Amino acid sequence: MKFIYFDESGSRDEGDVFVMCGLMVDAYKLRKKTADFDEMFAALLTRHPGSGTELKTKRFINGKGGWRAVPAQERKAFLTDVCRLAVSNGGKLFGIGLSFEAFDAAIDAGYGHPFGNNYWLASSMFSSALVQKKMQGVKNSKGLTVVIMDDNKVDMPKLSDGLYNAEAWYDPLYQIRGRRRGKPIWIDRKPTDRFDHIINTAFAIKSDHSSLVQVADAICYVYRRHLELKTADEIWDGEQEFYQDLVAILEPHRDKLGQAPTASSVSFFKAACHPDWVI
Repeated sequence: MKFIYFDESGSRDEGDVFVMCGLMVDAYKLRKKTADFDEMFAALLTRHPGSGTELKTKRFINGKGGWRAVPAQERKAFLTDVCRLAVSNGGKLFGIGLSFEAFDAAIDAGYGHPFGNNYWLASSMFSSALVQKKMQGVKNSKGLTVVIMDDNKVDMPKLSDGLYNAEAWYDPLYQIRGRRRGKPIWIDRKPTDRFDHIINTAFAIKSDHSSLVQVADAICYVYRRHLELKTADEIWDGEQEFYQDLVAILEPHRDKLGQAPTASSVSFFKAACHPDWVI
């Protein structure tokens, strides 16, 4: 069994980039990875008491509030260690990086996205479909996955319904290849097969109740800032190189869509992605 912890970073009033990304961990490694992060974070707070109680990466890396007491180089080193911890011992990443401009254009193009212009639901459904695609081939039920989202009280019920009563529109995102009369084909999905490797539905948790949601927050912000820096007017010296190095740690462990049939859902998400996000 797997557990995957999702968070997101970015909003329309902050810029053009939105990233949702999840950290997947095997169940038997879950306690160890959680304990390792808790130990790292506790050691940081011991060195700098009163600096913070929870890792909110944007505030942390920019030295906002109590984090101002932590030297910049130590903040950078800590974030680097968090990224290394995330992908160590088999940690995998699943997610999507949107450009709001591209997302709106994709909505207007009429691909039939079931949740309209809701970018949070678009991202969470795509990420769940990506988990389904990659885990449905894992044998002996070891690919069954518990999806845990940073709490979103408005949209979580809609996500739960979307996964439980999945529409055929999503099928091409996780279709698998087969053969008929010696020729390769895409195998149609049965309604009972849709999202059948996600256990029951998605679950919500508060970030301050989950270490690994805080790690997912760090991953999301790293990817978001990396994309923002492609067009940013103001950056601090060495910022682009810093985030490029962090992405280099993460990217080899991020699962991508890969081959998929020509279909509205596939075309929609390819069109909605940030141009520098490899889907």
